[in-house]
Formats: sequence, C-alpha cells, structure tokens
Amino acid sequence: LHGNVVEITQGLAGLREVLSTGVWPPPVDLVGPKPPDKPQVRPAVTPDLPAITPEVAARLHTSSGALQEILDLLGARRQVVLYGPPGTGKTYLALAAHVVGPEHGSRVQLVQFHPSYAYEDFIEGFRPTLTDEGQASFELQPGPLRRIAAEALEHPGEPYVLIIDELNRANLAKVFGELYFLLEYRDKFVNLQYQPDKPFSLPNNLFIIGTMNTADRSIALLDAAMRRRFSFIELHPDEDPVRHVLGNWLRAND
Repeated sequence: LHGNVVEITQGLAGLREVLSTGVWPPPVDLVGPKPPDKPQVRPAVTPDLPAITPEVAARLHTSSGALQEILDLLGARRQVVLYGPPGTGKTYLALAAHVVGPEHGSRVQLVQFHPSYAYEDFIEGFRPTLTDEGQASFELQPGPLRRIAAEALEHPGEPYVLIIDELNRANLAKVFGELYFLLEYRDKFVNLQYQPDKPFSLPNNLFIIGTMNTADRSIALLDAAMRRRFSFIELHPDEDPVRHVLGNWLRAND
C-alpha cells in the first residue's frame, strides 16, 4: 500500500479527546498552536486631497485649473509621473507640500534615483553596522519606501507623499521588485525578499509622484508594466501649465 506519512504529534491530545468523547471538533487548546493569521484585506479608502486654492496657484505662478487637473489625477490613481525636458518645473510642481499641508512636511519624503540605486536602497536590505562589542555585522534596515509606508499605515486618514526624482535613471525592474504588484493592487499583500514571513502592502493613503527627464530617456523606453501603473503628465515649455510660468513670475516680482 502507498500512503503519506504525516506529523500528528501536536494534535494527539485532540485525537484522544475525540476517541474518548466522540465530540468533534476537539477543544481549541488541545489541537496545538494556532497558525498565524492571514493578513486582512484593507478597505480601499483614499483620503480626499485638498482643492487647489488661488494662493497655491499664485505661489506656483500657474493656473489653478491646470494644477487641479494634476491633483485630481493623483487622487484617482495615487501614482503619477511628471515628465518633460529639463527646467520645466517637474519637481517644483510636485504639489506634495500642498497635499499634506505646509505644517506637515514630515509626511513628504523625496528620493532621487540613479544608475546604482537598487532594491536594497529603496525598499529594504542588509547594511553594515557595528555591534556593542565593536564587531562588524549586518542589520536589516528599511529603505525610504518601507519607512514612509509604516508611517502612513499608522495614520490612515492622513495623506503621505513619496516623491521619486529622476525616476527613469534607475533600473526600475530591479529597484521596485514586488512593488510592481502592489502599485496595481493596493488591497493585496506580498512577501518581501528579506522578510518572507511578514506580509507587506502599500497603504491607500500613500501617494507616489515621480519625475522624469525626457532628455535622458523617453517614456517609450519604459516597460509596459510600469507605464500601466502610473498616469503620465507632460510638462512642455509651450503648453500649460508651464507656458505662462515665466510671465507670471515676472509680473509677481515686478
């Protein structure tokens, strides 16, 4: 006969209880340790973003309608990329300070990608450290994404913004890793490379704004998976919202 050998030691007390009483299921405390709970799916609730005010538009020397369009797209998708030639105000127009409020600057984090940027820099990785005895060791440390995601999770009603400057200068598939999945499915969980026993997900109140210099690399060179997960907003010198910025600034400063 062919069969499977299984380990029943932890449930032995429960089996004896069933054999002696005929009651099923046996008491929970006789079955053995309870398996870890699966992560609960979070409700897809995104905090409302504040509307563009005339003061904000005047400070950025741009029309409120164009800024509100960017903000509405960010609120709907939670991930946008501002792209265009150098000097068109991509980082300047990120609107992160307006999203969180000027008094909550700690809820905004900016990182800049470059060719040597990696998964361990962005999400988490082992970093050299010294023990109390002065010996060299390695310690798992969270990257900027893990840190801001943890803060956002603790305050689900408040918006948090992660700005990724020069998004296209890094190897995105290498840097983002499992984040590819989470950018599209915010209500799901994945197991990260260095902590496979701790499910991780992106909070719904975390907004990601990327900037991309098209003089270095066209968006057509980004893989389709990345283009599908972000909304792309072009900033061109001859079109709104950039077209009138210089004239508005000159008038505002006499």
